[in-house]
Amino acid sequence: MCIRYAYATSLKPPLLNTCLLLTPLTLNCALSASSPSMSALLAKITSSSEQLRSNFKVDLAANNNDNGCCKMQEELPLSINSATANNRAKESKLLAFCQQLTLRRVFRLIGFSIGSYPLAYVIAAIIMSVMSFGIYYLKLEDRVRDGYTPTTSPSRQEANLLREFTDSFGDPTLTTLTLQARDGGSMHRLKYLAEAVRLHRYFMDNFTVEVPSTGERFVYREICGFSCNANVVIEYFYSALLEEYRKEKADKGKRGEATNLTYPIAKISGFDVHLERNFYGVRLRPYANSGRGRNSSRIDDSSVDSEEMILQMITNIEYIQVIFMVFQGQVTSSNMEAKLNAWEVALYEFATQTYVDQPIKILVLGAEIVNQELIKDSQRMAPYFIAGFLAMFSMVAISVLGSALLLGVMHPAKLIVAFGVIACPILAITVTFGLFSLAQLRTNTIMLIMPFLVMGIGVNGAFLVIHSWLRSSSECSIPQRLGFVLEEAGPSVTISTFTNVITFGIGALTPTPEIALFCFETAIALAFAYIFTLVLLCPLLYVATVVERTRKKATGLPMIITGLNSTLKCYCRLITSKLFGVLAFVGILIYWFFGAIGAMNIETRLDVEKLLPKNSPLQEANAIISTKSNQSFVPNILIILSATHIAVWTEYYPVMILVNSPLDIRNERVLKRFDAMVNDFETLEKCRGKEFTLLWLRDYKTYWWEALLYDFDYFSDDTAALTTTTTTTTTRATSQTSKQGIKLGKEMIDYSKLNDFLSSPIYKQWRNFLKLRNDSDVPVESFCFVVTYQNSTSWKERIELMQKWRSIANSYKDLNASVWEANSMFVDQMLSLKTLALQTCVWTLICMTTVCGLFIQNPFSVIIASLTIASISFGVIGFLSWWHLDLDPATLCAILMCIGMSVDFTAHVSYHHQLGEKKTIKGMRITKSRLENNKARLEYTLKSVAWPTLQGGISTVACIIPLAFLQNYIPLVFVKTISLVVIWGLFHGLVLLPTFLSLIPHFILEFNCYRAIFGKHLFGATPGIAGHSNSAVTGNTDGSSGNKKEGHTVVHNKEDTELRILRTNE
Repeated sequence: MCIRYAYATSLKPPLLNTCLLLTPLTLNCALSASSPSMSALLAKITSSSEQLRSNFKVDLAANNNDNGCCKMQEELPLSINSATANNRAKESKLLAFCQQLTLRRVFRLIGFSIGSYPLAYVIAAIIMSVMSFGIYYLKLEDRVRDGYTPTTSPSRQEANLLREFTDSFGDPTLTTLTLQARDGGSMHRLKYLAEAVRLHRYFMDNFTVEVPSTGERFVYREICGFSCNANVVIEYFYSALLEEYRKEKADKGKRGEATNLTYPIAKISGFDVHLERNFYGVRLRPYANSGRGRNSSRIDDSSVDSEEMILQMITNIEYIQVIFMVFQGQVTSSNMEAKLNAWEVALYEFATQTYVDQPIKILVLGAEIVNQELIKDSQRMAPYFIAGFLAMFSMVAISVLGSALLLGVMHPAKLIVAFGVIACPILAITVTFGLFSLAQLRTNTIMLIMPFLVMGIGVNGAFLVIHSWLRSSSECSIPQRLGFVLEEAGPSVTISTFTNVITFGIGALTPTPEIALFCFETAIALAFAYIFTLVLLCPLLYVATVVERTRKKATGLPMIITGLNSTLKCYCRLITSKLFGVLAFVGILIYWFFGAIGAMNIETRLDVEKLLPKNSPLQEANAIISTKSNQSFVPNILIILSATHIAVWTEYYPVMILVNSPLDIRNERVLKRFDAMVNDFETLEKCRGKEFTLLWLRDYKTYWWEALLYDFDYFSDDTAALTTTTTTTTTRATSQTSKQGIKLGKEMIDYSKLNDFLSSPIYKQWRNFLKLRNDSDVPVESFCFVVTYQNSTSWKERIELMQKWRSIANSYKDLNASVWEANSMFVDQMLSLKTLALQTCVWTLICMTTVCGLFIQNPFSVIIASLTIASISFGVIGFLSWWHLDLDPATLCAILMCIGMSVDFTAHVSYHHQLGEKKTIKGMRITKSRLENNKARLEYTLKSVAWPTLQGGISTVACIIPLAFLQNYIPLVFVKTISLVVIWGLFHGLVLLPTFLSLIPHFILEFNCYRAIFGKHLFGATPGIAGHSNSAVTGNTDGSSGNKKEGHTVVHNKEDTELRILRTNE
C-alpha cells in the first residue's frame, strides 16, 4: 500500500524516499513466517522497489538540477545491514555528482555565489585593480632593427658571430647623416664642401653630449673607437679639390700625375680613394664635354675666375646631391650603448632645432631616433583612445537603454550597467600595463594598439551577459537570477574568451620578440577582461537589480517586440529553405575564390617607411637615404654599407664575409680554397667587380713580395713620402714589379711580415679587419672582407642574393665562413613570415577546434564551427591583400587577432544551436522546453545571440575606427583587419553558419560525444538530449514542485527500464 500511495499521491521527495525505504522492511516483518512462495514474492518486491527507487532518484536529480531550484536530498541506504546496498548508494551519489559537473551548472553556482556575496567579489575586483598603479613605471622601448626577426633565423646566428668577432656587447649602433644644399645645387661646390668638412670636424671633436642617466659628458671621438676615420674621405677629397683648384686658378702650367679627382675611384697623391661610399646622386659629365684634359692648357683667361669652369677642368663630377656620413660605434658595455644612443638623439635635436635656416640641410637617421619617434607618435594615440572610449560608451549606453526600453525594464540604474560594461576592459588594460611594468617588462609601440583591441573584443561577452539579464525575470531572488543569467551566457563567454586567449597565447610562442610580447600582453588583458566581467559586472547587476526593485512595472513595446519576433521567424524560414542554402553555397564559393586569389598574391615585405609616422621628419631623411644614399655599418672601422632603396642598391650593395677560423696562408691548398671562395662571391651576376672588394690579404701579398724584393719595409714611416694622405679606404695600386715577383718567386707567403704590414701608415687600416691572437705561426684568429654588388632593385633580388651568399658560405664549411649584411634580419623576416603565419594559423585553428570540442558536445557542430572560423580567417587574409596590405609583422599580429575574434561570431551560434532545449524564467518559475526541429533551434539561437553579436561587432568597429584618422601604417592595419573580421564574421555567424546548421539532420544534432565516450550510465539523463518528452517541465524558483498542471508527464528512458511517475488527483 505504501508503494501504491507513493505513486498515487504528490508526496514530497523526502517522504517518498522514506516510503521506498520502509516498504521492504515492513513487508519483511509481516511475512517473515509465511510460506516460501510468500518469501519469494517478498524478495521480488524488495528488488523491484530498490530498482524503482534508484531510477527515480536519477530522474529526480536530473529534473531538480535542470529547474535550478531544488536541491538533491541526502541519500538514504536501502538496507541498513547490506554492504552491497551501501556501495550502490555511493555509486548513485557519484553518478549524480558527475551529472552536475557541466559548465552550465558550474556557472549557475558562480552566479548564485555572486548574488549571495556581491561585496566579496567587488573587493576582489578592487584588489586586482590596485596593480594598475604599476603604470607609473611603464617603460616604452622598441627594437625596430631586430625585434621583428625570429630568434631562430640565420641572421641571428650571423649577428652573434659578428659580435664575437668585434668583441661587442650588442649589435653595433649606427647613425647616418645626410647633407643636402637647400638651394638644390651641387654639394661639391667649395663653399658647401667646406661647410660639410667643418660640420664633420665639429661632430667629431666639439659636439659635447651628456648621458641623461649618469650626467657624464663626452664627445664622439672619445667613443668612436676604430671608426673615427669612417668619413675622412670627405676631408681628403675637399683638400685635394681645393689644392687643385688653387693650382688651376694660379698656375697656367700642367698639373701632376699623382692626383686625379674622378668618380667613383679618385687618385690622391698616388693612392686610390673610393668616393662612392660618401657621395650620392652623382651626375658625371661626358668626357667630350669635360672642359679639358688633366694636362691640357687653359681655354681662355675669362674662365679663370669661374668656379664652375675650374671644377669642370679638375674633376669629372658635374653634380653631387647628397654627402653621406656614417657614425658607428662598437657597443662594448651597457654604458657605451647609452652614450651612443644619447649622442644620436642629441645629433638629431641639433639638426632639427639648432642648425636651421642654414645653407645646408642636415637630416639624421638612426635606430634610437626611430624608436624615439615611434614612442612620440604612440603618445598621439591618447586622444584617439578617448574618442574610441566615448564611441564605445555611447554604443553600450544606447544598446543597454534601448533594449531595456524595448523589454519594459527601463530604469536609470541601467547606466550603472553600461558603466560596468566599459569599466571591465579599461581595468583589464590598466592592470595589464601595471603588471607588465611591475615585472620590468618593456612595452613596445605595437602594444599600444592593445587597448583598442581589448576595448573592442572585451565587451562582447558583457553584451551576452546583459542580454540574458534583461530577458530574465526580476521577480525571483537575485542569486537565482544571476545564476540563471550566467548559466545561459557563461559558457558562450568562456568559449570566446578562452579561444581568444589561446590565439594570442600561441602568438606569444612565436620566435619573433615584438610579436610575442604583443600577443602575450593582449592574452593577459583579455583574460583580465573576462575576470572583471564576473567579479565586477555581475555585482553591478546585483546593485542595479536592487535599485530597480522600486521601479514601476512597465509593459515595454509589445508591438515592436512582436514585429521583431515575426521578422526573426520569417528570417529563420528563409535561411532554412533549400533555395537559400544553394544561394549561400554559391556565395561562399565566390567568397573563397576571391579570398584565394588575394591570399596567393599577398606579398611579404617590410619597409622602414611603414613603421615611421607619416608626418615625422624622419620620413624626409629616409626618403633621401632610400633614394640617394645608404646606411653604413662597419665592424670597428669597416666600411660596410646597407642601402634602403632602389637607387642606392643599384650603385652599392655590399656584403661582409667572416672567416671565423684561423687561415693558414702557408698551406697552398687552404689558400686556394679561400681564393676559390672569394672568386665565387666576385663572379656572382650582380657583383660590381673585384676592384671594389675590400680584402686585406691582397694588399698583404703585395706588401710581402715587395718587402721580400727590396729587403726592407718599403712602406715604413721613415720612407713614406705622403703619410698625411693615408686613409682607411685607400689601397695602393699593385706594381708590375710585385706582380712579377709573385710569379717568379719560390718562397711561400707567411705571416712573418704581418706586424710590419699593420704598422704601415698605408695599410694600418686593415688591422680592423683582423682579429689577432698570440700565435707566432697563425696570428690571425679570424678576419672579414667585403664584396660589393649592384643593381639590387627589389626585395626579391635582395633575398635571392642573400640566399646565394649563404649557399656559397655553406659550401666552404672547412673555412668556417659566414656572411653578414645589415638587411639580413629584414630578409629573414620576409623569408620566415609566410611559414610563420601558416604554422601559427594552423596551430591556432587546431586549438580553436579542440576548445570548441570541449564546450560544444555535438561533433558535427564543432566541425562546422571550425570550418567557419577557418573561412573567416582565410577571407580576411585574402581581402587584406585586395586592400593593398602586405604580409609583415603587423599584419601577422592582426591575422592572429582575426582568428581569435572569428570565434565570437561562430562559437556562440554553434553552442546554443546544439543545446536542444531552452530555459526561461516566467514569474517565479523556471520553464524548460524541448526544441523539436532545426527551425526551433535557429529561432532560439538567434534570439539568444544575434543581437549581442551585432552589438559586439558594431561596438568593436566604433572603438577602433578613430585610429583610421591617425593615418599611420600599423594602426591602419588593425583598423582594416578588424573591419573585415566584423563584416565577414557577421556574414558567417548570422547567415552562412545558421544556414548550414539547418541542413544537418535533426538526429545528427542529437548526438552527444560525451555520452558516446563515457556511456549512457553517466550522461544518459543529460537534459535536452533525448531525455524528455515533448511536454514542458516546470518548477518553482523557490525549490518546490508546485506545478499545478494536471496530467503532466515526465518520461525517463534508461537502457531497457522505463519508469513513468504519474501525478494524479487520486
